Amino acid sequence: MADGMSPVLEPGWYEMPEHVYHKDPCPLPSLSASCAKTIIESSLSHAWLSHPRGPNSEPFKPSETMEIGKAVHAAVFGGAKMHIIDADSYRTKDAKEQREAATLKGDVPILKKKVEVIEKMAAIAKQRFEGLYGGPYHAERVAIWKCPRSGAWRRGMLDTSAKAAPIIVDYKTTGASVSDDACIKRIFDSGLHIQAAAYEEAMTQLNPKWAGRVRFLFQWQEQKEPFELSRPIEMSEAGMTLGREQWAIAGALWDKAQETQSFPGYGVTPTEATPPPWHITNWEIRMETDETLNGVNT
Repeated sequence: MADGMSPVLEPGWYEMPEHVYHKDPCPLPSLSASCAKTIIESSLSHAWLSHPRGPNSEPFKPSETMEIGKAVHAAVFGGAKMHIIDADSYRTKDAKEQREAATLKGDVPILKKKVEVIEKMAAIAKQRFEGLYGGPYHAERVAIWKCPRSGAWRRGMLDTSAKAAPIIVDYKTTGASVSDDACIKRIFDSGLHIQAAAYEEAMTQLNPKWAGRVRFLFQWQEQKEPFELSRPIEMSEAGMTLGREQWAIAGALWDKAQETQSFPGYGVTPTEATPPPWHITNWEIRMETDETLNGVNT
């Protein structure tokens, strides 16, 4: 295993602090799932700007909701250390400075009033993960591998994966609902199907015996009482197919951009603005039901 500070020179599974992983420890700028999502949803220009090895990279500043999620991760799986700040908010200079110092150190800053919430969430989540796997599992492992199509560097940090089976479960927390519909919508709205495809590729490349057998599930938990867990949501083959295609396309674009050192933004070909079907349907309904529009001659 890497010591978490030295550059990674070979593909493999590694243990390293999250802040080291996010600096990109690969020999050359590597593609992660989040970077691929930015390429697909925005452009190469946006992806390179936000990449830790990019010329204008800035330290990532997580929101308070994200910090709670990271703290629960740490409480459930280990890893990062919580830095408890005895303040009601981050409005004071001292609280802001403590938060910044903890983040730079790789710790998770948490307001003291949130500690009880984190402990309650972690207790519930631990039971679910013990039941999901029914045996030992890895937590917070970093995968470094090479793309099977181009040989370029790829990286990912897997929340959890079974030690004796090709199963990956990604744990996420949210301030919103974790109903089935909400979670499934969130997966595709947020490009998480690309993450699933990336981690499947990592598992397949680093554990070839599991090729074609990898299962990927999402597990959400609400950050508000009663801290409910979603049902485990397994990616369908249709969802994985879409994710694989977008992950592969993002990778091809990224690799070419790295070779040419050219990171274009949005395209220049004119595109047509066509109203979505729901917009037309809503207008037709309004024309039928809104008395202020009835009988208007055009």
